[in-house]
Amino acid sequence: MEKLDITKSYRQVIKKTAEVIKSGKMVLFPSDTVYILAVDPTNKRAVEKLIGFKNRWVGKAISVAVSDKKMAKKFVKMTENSETIYNNLLPGPFTVVSEGLHKTAIGIEAEDGSLGVRIPDNKYIFDLVEELGGPVTATSANLSGRSPHYSVESFWKPLSEKKKAMIDLVVDAGKLPINKPSTVIDARESEIKILRRGDLITGSAKQTLISKSEKETGKIAEFLWKKVLRKTLDVNKPMVFGLSGDLGTGKTVFSRRMAKILGIKDKVTSPTFVIYNEYQIPLNPPLTRGKSDLQITKFLHMDLYRLANQYEFEEIKFFEQFDSMTSSRLVACVEWPENMGKENFEKLKKLANYVSINFEYVDENTREIGYSITLET
Repeated sequence: MEKLDITKSYRQVIKKTAEVIKSGKMVLFPSDTVYILAVDPTNKRAVEKLIGFKNRWVGKAISVAVSDKKMAKKFVKMTENSETIYNNLLPGPFTVVSEGLHKTAIGIEAEDGSLGVRIPDNKYIFDLVEELGGPVTATSANLSGRSPHYSVESFWKPLSEKKKAMIDLVVDAGKLPINKPSTVIDARESEIKILRRGDLITGSAKQTLISKSEKETGKIAEFLWKKVLRKTLDVNKPMVFGLSGDLGTGKTVFSRRMAKILGIKDKVTSPTFVIYNEYQIPLNPPLTRGKSDLQITKFLHMDLYRLANQYEFEEIKFFEQFDSMTSSRLVACVEWPENMGKENFEKLKKLANYVSINFEYVDENTREIGYSITLET
């Protein structure tokens, strides 16, 4: 493995990096957000190596970086939405998801044929892509599900010898500024959706709490439940906790604790593949005592991560759960509420006592949990 300092002999480093990537090898490279793993996305052997390194299953998309919209059009279909984003937000810390044209190796596009494209506001990446004359992968340099890295040392230290041997070149730019990974925007439908929140798109939470463990996340769930009960609720409306944030930031942990608060003894599992699970609440659960007008009988745990469009949203008959005569007896934790689209989201807030909760990754153990409460007063 060869290591180069990008701050010295800059042009030679860019040229050497491009040569290594063109030969089907993998490079650790600095970007505008975090260190990335750069390979040629059209090279089958290189892509297989990248997927193997990250322990990532084929079908989960890998974003690519291009130099401009013209290059992007060679790999994805442009919609009116994506054109607007490219024209107004890029270059910048955004990944735009569009329908792919199947010009990359298997494993780059998602299983639904979509592809995430970046035009980073970063001289290193721009010059590398220009030298290559084509795109480069822009996936963060971490194993699947692990935290991103801002220095070569933090990336390198925990790797096994086998993983280290898979890296053909390391390009070191020192410690990068602590920026979040890019905001991921799905521009395929008529209504834009945020799939992952970065620095430039955040929740509207008015207050923030810090959790350093799953246990603390559970305590925050209990704190917020009690805080909501101290408010003047509209007892004719259901109570909904909308949980936004990246995978692994604590949304399901929060939901499980909420179920326990409501006296549910059953095991609460993630509903990602079934969309929602329903649980009956025992009469007068402990933390509703003192609210005699709050007759809660059902808990819904919903996960909208897999929803791709309005048709799929309508298929799950979401609002039937909230329109019935008994909906006032309902408490729901809805993960990924942003995936229902803006109009549906606004409708839900009118139908329910709504608590917006946003989970932000800080480090391996720490989460920043922001919240705002929309209730009748």
